[in-house]
Amino acid sequence: MINAKIGLVLEGGGMRGAYTSGVLAALMDENIKFPYVIGVSAGANNGANFVAEQRERNKKVFVDYVNHKDYSGLKHWIIGKSFFNMDFLFDTLPNDLVPFDYETFEKSPTVFKVCVTECSTGKPAYFEKSQFKGVELMGRILRASSSLPILSPPVEIDGKLYFDGGITDSIPIEKSIEDGNKYNVVVLTRNKGYRKEPQKLGPFSKLYLKKYPKVLHAIEVRHIKYNKTLEKIEKLEKEGLVYAFRPIDEIKVGRLEKDVNKLNDLYEQGYRETMEQMDKFKNWLKNIEGEN
Repeated sequence: MINAKIGLVLEGGGMRGAYTSGVLAALMDENIKFPYVIGVSAGANNGANFVAEQRERNKKVFVDYVNHKDYSGLKHWIIGKSFFNMDFLFDTLPNDLVPFDYETFEKSPTVFKVCVTECSTGKPAYFEKSQFKGVELMGRILRASSSLPILSPPVEIDGKLYFDGGITDSIPIEKSIEDGNKYNVVVLTRNKGYRKEPQKLGPFSKLYLKKYPKVLHAIEVRHIKYNKTLEKIEKLEKEGLVYAFRPIDEIKVGRLEKDVNKLNDLYEQGYRETMEQMDKFKNWLKNIEGEN
């Protein structure tokens, strides 16, 4: 376990999370653990498996099972109002097909936080693993953080409704810094130089979101906050306060990708690119720990 005040910040991005899975597998092979992990959507799911020390589980969830008939598809959106079959992803997979190690997860000394978006305020909220039993965190908190409007219904937690955390805090480095982490390792799922464009919402989307006006506004201005966050990360990189892992080769996988070969390639890319810079990364860590 790294002793310095350092956070691991994991971006979402739907199936682009396969890249993050590869990055985390490389870190686990090098026995690198963090005292603090915070994630959004796919990043939060990757992070949970990282904290539970289940190296192979991310690949199984993000790659191996993606073509399972119960994983995703329009039929699930029609029947269950969710393109991704949330009952399958957050119940059947962790509790039956690819068991999640709740015991190791709960006993881990790592602080683990999940970002979600509160529907009534359109603001980010952060839940910590110590607040919930592992089964509840998996079935409700991680589910909420992965519930994109229109593609999924909101999730109720303690009487309030929540959507995907990526709407309001796609890369929660500010929260990690606020929680006392001077240094941060950030795993991104877009190539360097990427900037988000304003999201174009059609009439159906706007009609659906009329009942969540604060969420609608958050979506409309999301690109502004996202791009400012990227600029801050790049500034902190230059100052030596952030080490960012991001796809080096051009990423060709979309949020809803179902091509297993493409996803496996992206997973392997994440692993390979991380291992190729492992010496550089370890030197960065060594310098940090030398200052503490």
